[in-house]
Amino acid sequence: MNIDLDWSELYSARNIIKKRFPSIWSIPLIKKELALLAKHLHPDIHILEIGAGDRRTEKKLKELCPSASYKSFDIDASTFQDFYELDQIQGRYDLIFGFELIEHMSPPQGLHMVKSLQRHLTDTGVLILGTPNLYHPHRYFGDLTHVTPYKYEELGALLTLGGYEVQAIYRKFNDAFVQRFIRVHLLSFIHRWLDIDFAHTVMIVARPQKTTD
Repeated sequence: MNIDLDWSELYSARNIIKKRFPSIWSIPLIKKELALLAKHLHPDIHILEIGAGDRRTEKKLKELCPSASYKSFDIDASTFQDFYELDQIQGRYDLIFGFELIEHMSPPQGLHMVKSLQRHLTDTGVLILGTPNLYHPHRYFGDLTHVTPYKYEELGALLTLGGYEVQAIYRKFNDAFVQRFIRVHLLSFIHRWLDIDFAHTVMIVARPQKTTD
């Protein structure tokens, strides 16, 4: 792999994302990743999960869409996967997703991954990536295997450089009803004042950029 990351291009792309989503508070909340994935399901959809781990999401997706075709990628050879290396991935998919993965890579490695995955998306396919929310006080730090911290605008910029159009960004936060109500509705002004978010994860929905002949 020999992927160079142009920092001036990254800075420019980051500013574009920042103009669309001026602050972490301009990004809507959702409760669970599955709710976001469900928006993109349709009969006979072809799905690829990256960083799939124990493939627990497969069962949940097939409960929602029994006709879905599911494949998985993970470098952990102790787990059962369809693919163990990025270059082994075959086929084209309507939905590719991975959560809590890209922060374990260097920026050039992350750029290489998203560029490689684009070749496996259908013309109308969508890529969804999630990463720890850096505005949360401790979601990223404390894991020795984390390599690259991504603010939402930086992950959006990386996807832009990888040939994607950012469609949407979400913050994920789920808790018991009372605690969630207090956080979201009663203590929100304190979080904003401190510039500290309670949402654990940010997730970006992106599609391949349309090319003009």
